[in-house]
Formats: sequence, C-alpha cells, structure tokens
Amino acid sequence: MDEKQQLDPKSETPQAQNRSPVRKWLSKRWVYPAMYLGAAAVVIGVIYARIETSSTPTSVTPTETNQTSQTGTTSSGLEPWVWPYAQGTDATVTMGFFPVHGSLKQQAAAVVEYDNTFYPHKGIDIRAAGGRQFTVVAAQRGTVESVTNQPLYGYEVVVNSPDGYTETYQSLGSVDVKPGQTISAGDPIGTTSTNLFEQSQGNHLYFQVNQNGQPVDPESLLPKQ
Repeated sequence: MDEKQQLDPKSETPQAQNRSPVRKWLSKRWVYPAMYLGAAAVVIGVIYARIETSSTPTSVTPTETNQTSQTGTTSSGLEPWVWPYAQGTDATVTMGFFPVHGSLKQQAAAVVEYDNTFYPHKGIDIRAAGGRQFTVVAAQRGTVESVTNQPLYGYEVVVNSPDGYTETYQSLGSVDVKPGQTISAGDPIGTTSTNLFEQSQGNHLYFQVNQNGQPVDPESLLPKQ
C-alpha cells in the first residue's frame, strides 16, 4: 500500500470511522489544559464568594480567654519578625497565602478543601523535615489574647502585637503560654500536631497574621530564607 492510500480517510477501518465524537474531541491536545483551567476558575469563583462572605468552618470550644485584651494596644513598637519555629528546625512552607491577585495556578495551590467545600488559605502552613513535631515560637512580641481548643484546628493561640497586628498559631498539640502573658519574639508558644481541617498537611503549624483585622501574607513580614 502506497503513502497516498495510507493517508486516504476512506481507507480507515470501520472502528476508526465509527470512533465517537467525544473521543475525537478528547484527543485534542488543548482539551485537558482547558478543562483544568475551567475547573480552577470555578473553584476560584467559589473562593471569591467565600471571601466576600468571610465564611470559614467554625467549631470552637474555648478553654482559656483573656477578655480584657485588645488588638494592637501597646506602648512600644515592633520587634524584628522571626520565623515561628525554634532555631535549628529544618522547616519549610508547604502551603502559602492565598494570592487574591495571583494566577489561577497560584490561587489553586493555596486552597483548602474540607467537607466538599473550598476555603482560601489565609495564612501559611509550615512543616518540619520528615513531618516531625517541632517547637513553635512567637514571631513577634505581644500579649497572648486567647488559648482555645478548636475541634477542627487543634489548639490555637492568638497574640496581639503593636501596630494592629494579630498572630494566630493553630494545629498545636501542646501550649506553653496563658492568656494575658507578655511574650517576646522567639519565646516558646507550644508544639505542633495535626488537625482535622488540614489532614493532608500532617504534623504542621498553621500561622496567620492580621493587621487591623485583615489577613496579610506572613512571608511578606518574615525574614527571607
């Protein structure tokens, strides 16, 4: 059979001629990237709606709370920010802050799926090498506002700092501070553990920073690694 015959559509087998339009459509190179981007766009649309309504899964059982503390009230300035883990810890950021103005790929990488719902990541996840437990330290000076036992997030510590900053430390297995306690950058907060909301992250720390009530990217404040 010559080359012309091989390329003649009429010479195709009955199976090839009867191939479904769907299979032919899926064989196109651009189909799967387009499907991925379409799905990502849907997810990000849901995320934006969730940001607008400020909705997050909440199930809180307070164990200790300092009712007198107020965010950002202090008479002195900030200390240099430090990474919230003890010196010598081999740790990395495994999920970053949700970038509102980032690409679809960047946004999709900063989304948490829980109970068939997607949530924007308002902080960063930090894990030690091998998923080992590690000591969490204060990233900034301040006053401990609350220590709570969160069924979804593990133990949570909230610290009020100068200039309207508030730091939240979640996924803790043990806590070394109490409400009303004044701490400095580098002081022990507790140790890491796992939590139900981010089971895929294993043993880790969730660290969030707000300024005047609005989440900011912690990595924009912490020293460059």
